[in-house]
Amino acid sequence: MIRKALTLFLGYLVMTSLSAASTISVFVSFSMPETLLKETLTESSQLHIPIYLNGLYHDSMPETALKLMALSQQIPNLNLQIDPTLFERFGIHQVPALVVGKGNNFDVIYGHLSIKEGLMRIAGRGESGFSRHEARELLGE
Repeated sequence: MIRKALTLFLGYLVMTSLSAASTISVFVSFSMPETLLKETLTESSQLHIPIYLNGLYHDSMPETALKLMALSQQIPNLNLQIDPTLFERFGIHQVPALVVGKGNNFDVIYGHLSIKEGLMRIAGRGESGFSRHEARELLGE
């Protein structure tokens, strides 16, 4: 009986900590200057942050697949997905964009800045509740 209660309690703690965690996403486009796109993709991959595109390259699945394969060969651990619903959910109309969210609250920062700088600007200031401690932990500081 005690073991079952302890198991349920530990499961509750794990679920609570998971639901309280911030989610971080980066939004890009193939229309970005190539250098900026590669810098953003590389930093996102190093930090294990998912990257989202709004649509296909030249509205072509074969061209998009070729572009993604080429980028994957240049950038290890690339986690690039196409998801226009996330662009809509967060109101992303320009890129690059960095989104930090927790529950229904989120913060967005736009522009040519490093992800590290973007996270530190959001930390402790925005609606998401993302803390400086979380930022430093993610950045390995």
